Amino acid sequence: MSRITGDSVSKFLSQYFDIQADINPLPGYQDKNYLVTDTEGGKFVLKITTDPGDLDFIRSQNRVLLALSEKPYGKIIPCPIANLRGELISDLTFEGRPAYARMFKYLEGKFLAEVKPELAFFQELGSLFGQIDRDLEGLEDPVLKCRTHDWDLARVMELYEDIHLIADPEDRRLVHYFLMKYREEVLLVYHKLPKQVVHGDGNDWNVLVAGSGPRFRGDDKCNCEADVGGRGPRFRGDDKCISGEVVGILDFGDMTYGARVHEVAIVLAYAMMGREDYPDVYRELIKGYESVIKWNMEEWKVIGWMVAARWCQTMVMAARQERDNPGSAYHQVSVEGARGMVRRWVRRNPVEMVEMVEMVEMVERRYKYFSKAVSLSYPEPIRMVGAAFQYMYGADGRTYVDCVNNIPHVGHCHPKVVESGQRQMARLNTNTRYLYKSLDLYAEKLLSKFPPTLNKVFFVNSGSAATDLAVRLIKAHTGRDHFWVLDHAYHGNTQSAIGLSPYKFNRRGGLGKPDSTSVVALPTDDRRRMTDGRGRMTDDRRRMTENGRRMDDLASVFSRRSSVVPGAFFAEPIPGCAGQVMLNKEYLQNIYREVRGQGGLCVSDEVQTGFGRVGYKFWGYELYDVVPDIVLLGKPIANGHPMGAVVCTEEIAKSFETGMEFFSSFGGNPVSCEIARAVLEVIEEEGLQEQARRVGDFLLDELGRLFGRTTDDGRRMEDDRRRRTDDGWKTEEDGRRMTDDGRNNGHRSSVIGHPSISEVRGSGLFLGIEFVRDMETREPDGATAKSIVNAMKDRGFLLSTDGPYDNVIKFKPPMCFSMDNAKELVDNLRLTLGD
Repeated sequence: MSRITGDSVSKFLSQYFDIQADINPLPGYQDKNYLVTDTEGGKFVLKITTDPGDLDFIRSQNRVLLALSEKPYGKIIPCPIANLRGELISDLTFEGRPAYARMFKYLEGKFLAEVKPELAFFQELGSLFGQIDRDLEGLEDPVLKCRTHDWDLARVMELYEDIHLIADPEDRRLVHYFLMKYREEVLLVYHKLPKQVVHGDGNDWNVLVAGSGPRFRGDDKCNCEADVGGRGPRFRGDDKCISGEVVGILDFGDMTYGARVHEVAIVLAYAMMGREDYPDVYRELIKGYESVIKWNMEEWKVIGWMVAARWCQTMVMAARQERDNPGSAYHQVSVEGARGMVRRWVRRNPVEMVEMVEMVEMVERRYKYFSKAVSLSYPEPIRMVGAAFQYMYGADGRTYVDCVNNIPHVGHCHPKVVESGQRQMARLNTNTRYLYKSLDLYAEKLLSKFPPTLNKVFFVNSGSAATDLAVRLIKAHTGRDHFWVLDHAYHGNTQSAIGLSPYKFNRRGGLGKPDSTSVVALPTDDRRRMTDGRGRMTDDRRRMTENGRRMDDLASVFSRRSSVVPGAFFAEPIPGCAGQVMLNKEYLQNIYREVRGQGGLCVSDEVQTGFGRVGYKFWGYELYDVVPDIVLLGKPIANGHPMGAVVCTEEIAKSFETGMEFFSSFGGNPVSCEIARAVLEVIEEEGLQEQARRVGDFLLDELGRLFGRTTDDGRRMEDDRRRRTDDGWKTEEDGRRMTDDGRNNGHRSSVIGHPSISEVRGSGLFLGIEFVRDMETREPDGATAKSIVNAMKDRGFLLSTDGPYDNVIKFKPPMCFSMDNAKELVDNLRLTLGD
């Protein structure tokens, strides 16, 4: 834009409007704007445009402004004022370049961004924009119909290529997610959305507000004089444009022809910024708009995503401006508000119900088509309609913090994971009988996470399939078909996996232990009574002292029971279905030594504990300074995409080369490999393993305080629990066992004072809270645990129970579960336990 000086503006005002005035610049994006104050105190706004291509748009804009000024709300519309020649547009030349100037009446008031109106204001604001859109509906203007600009919400997907300019990784991730959802949820139905001319920039700096004033009446007209040429009103210095609390709608310079719902999305995006009651603002503003214009079904479906897209637009445009014009403040005006809102919005449910579906009917349909063996969570099930990261969205409009679903490891619908699968699905999806890079690239990246001895991998479709394959590998390598497993273990849902799972075969409906399996007792406290598999309590199954060192007794038990030596020992590093039980450090070392001494193999089931979940290590077995022969992977490996893997030594893999081909129809397909590779990259890029350590330690500390005792009884390790020590796993007896904080390589327990809680235990984001009826007998209290889980659901937190008696609340959320989430979880547990 050419340079426009104050002197040249003064000459223009004198020549075209016959006024002498003080001139002060006003902010503006494209136009040059000035506040003009004449000698009698009258105020006007002068807008000068130096782009010749804007002339047709300026003419169209004037026609719209004049038309709206005749409406009942016309006083709040900035009417163009004719010059002495009767022209609404003054043709000028500044420094040899053409320019176009317009004068407007200055509207008094405060910007919406500067005030905090009562909630009722937003219904009026919505109604006002509804009236404007109603009056613009059907306007046929070829200039407006073809016009677009950088802030046009219809062009939001053009921002994709610049997401990387956003410095903060959480901001970047959220913007990426919401733009992905705009593409998936909005673009596919965009052709169904009603289109018309809209104002297109109802931000909080374009809405003027008065503290009080009469509401507009149907007979109110714009109190302006018509110009001599009949082309526009002339100003009168005594005009006061007041319409209820809204006294001005400014800047029609972003008018476009597009989706009608853009209007409300943009107004909402700014109206909600900085307000704690933003859900109410959302509701009231839409209610006001719908009192004038009823939306169709598609508009209801997309409004939440469009609002988020505007915030994303603000953040990316600000990042672009910072790159191109460092230090420029204009584009940064709303960016902090947008940053705050995307963080809030991901926690709200953006999916509007389009019809009420009775839960009873849904449950009836569920059991019409499925067996009741396929269970539902909660006595009153939740109908889920969407999810993002650690949040799940119910059809009831509620948002739930997911504290239990460890399958979406890096978060529900993580954009990088979703898009990696979409791209590959559109390119190639085949099987491992062909060569393709995805398979090699993922295998290399996955195996880099293991010690050198674990250098071969087989891909399958699930953790259960991984267990099945492991059994075959063990039989091929050792020639044995007898296996040791931990009590209460669960290793999958196939027939052979069930045979390795006391959690299934020793519980209700189970067929009992197969002859091919021997059950190894958990290294539990002597005072804790164990089940006989049929619901009866018994003391005769205690195998070990609490430090897990009586391996001689264990070996003698097996020698008495069976003369068959084990082909392998299966164990989770932290047995989950047993109730997130922490094993003693020496326990796995000793039992690995025992099994290998008999020529058997050691299998670590990392389906639940792998990929950084335990915080201190990437794999759970690393917590014990052991290296297994076979590792089972599943659940989180591809963030919910059906995939599993078996990692083993070269010798074991070679033993499997018997001439019989191993082939899994879908195992290792390129789509699965690309998704799984994206999961590993997200774990690294977002520091999720370290986050699991920090948040897990915080929860163990705070839960200890919450229930009457800190996890270390007041002691704190100066090394922030990160350095390992050889004197770990110390215990002290004070009536209850306590693990010395920070000296167990991430394994931490807190024996606490709440009358129903015997222990909080775990590592990283794999924790358990055990409930008992009596602290001395340790009689399990499953009823209390379940009641707390149900109460926490009502507070918006999804938890579940586990253990032989379902008396352990398990906590294993997506790895993006944040410190803020953890604080809210503790606060709500405190409230729940106090009820």
